[in-house]
Amino acid sequence: MLAFGLTCYLGYWQQGRAAEKRSLQAEYAQRSSLAPISLRAETREAGLRYRIATARGVWQADRQIYVDNKFDGERVGYHVITPLKISGTDVHVLVNRGWIARSAAYPVAPSASVTAAETEVSGSLTLPSARFIELGAQTVEGNVWQNLTVERYQAVTGLNVLPYVLLAGDSLPPLRPVVEQPDAGAAKHVEYMLTWYSLAATVTLLWLFTNIHVQKPPMPAADSRLP
Repeated sequence: MLAFGLTCYLGYWQQGRAAEKRSLQAEYAQRSSLAPISLRAETREAGLRYRIATARGVWQADRQIYVDNKFDGERVGYHVITPLKISGTDVHVLVNRGWIARSAAYPVAPSASVTAAETEVSGSLTLPSARFIELGAQTVEGNVWQNLTVERYQAVTGLNVLPYVLLAGDSLPPLRPVVEQPDAGAAKHVEYMLTWYSLAATVTLLWLFTNIHVQKPPMPAADSRLP
């Protein structure tokens, strides 16, 4: 009874989590359909992930970094992250300008130059993943990084940056745009829900099998008159 109750409770909990994630998925989709926002120095509020945004400013080419081990299909390369100094401010937004393949000079990063003129960039706001594994202490080697977080970038470069990364919608060759589809992860909780409910059903069947016995009809008594 305890096992049945526990597995049913866990299945119900995961069912609720899946509903929450579906609601979040709908919110993400709704955000991406809103009118674009213009990034300013004050654009630091929460809840802007997947919003379409534009930023005008000047590229800071000397602070450009390459995040290694990024895939485009089966090809491995880098995400090119370039800070854009927002016009009229001392605040920067990190722009993921796109994916570029490794060159024959690897581990030296390939060239991904930018213009010195003022530029307007449009794209989708995202947040760098906080979940990653680093295999050594050398996580930053020059302009090649294993992983990116806004906090690490600020600490290394000293730049004042917004808490979001702008995924550039248009990238010039050899760069390829990086597209991030909103996924709140509802499917994972549905899988967990089905697992727990399946365990509840299994526990019930095992209990029935071990506790319900089919009564066999009694054997007829032997006739003493038979030789």
